[in-house]
Amino acid sequence: MPFRLDKWLVVVLVAALSTLSWWLPLEQRPAPALSHAIQLEHVVDYSLTDFDLTAMSAAGRPRYHLQAASLRHYADDDTADLTAPRLKIFRKELSPWWVQSKRAVVASGGTAVVLQDDVQARRLTEVPADKLELFTSVLKVIPDRQYAETAAPVRLISAQGVTRGVGLEADFKAQQYRLLAQVSGDYAQP
Repeated sequence: MPFRLDKWLVVVLVAALSTLSWWLPLEQRPAPALSHAIQLEHVVDYSLTDFDLTAMSAAGRPRYHLQAASLRHYADDDTADLTAPRLKIFRKELSPWWVQSKRAVVASGGTAVVLQDDVQARRLTEVPADKLELFTSVLKVIPDRQYAETAAPVRLISAQGVTRGVGLEADFKAQQYRLLAQVSGDYAQP
């Protein structure tokens, strides 16, 4: 049987066209999207020890001052854990508020600080009648708004007496403190 080049050429051409017809649609499709986004692990990307931070207003006045024994920042959610934080919230003409606890979490972007475990907040003034102390187990503070809130039990101590309740909304700027439920108190007689 003699070798026929034209038959082999037809076979090779058909094989090439069938391969091309299978491969060409694959090349024209968009690349498959990743079904799962890459998730970063919740690991510390930097840490600080015995740090001291002062945030300033556009006018160059201090807005708040934050100190802590340690800070651990996490890149995946831009949060930070603090150990032994102390937060000083400055108010224009009024005495500042000092807030401290055993630990805290700073929200993404630094917009809020959630203080936890033995939270103590104090408005210390020269006038004893204006002093106010607040005790709770957890307190969310938004320093730029001079605002704090909690759903936990709260105890307020002033020159007039002791007030207890569950839940608190505190506007440090307007000096308004609203207990939300189960309010009771012991007050001194004038």
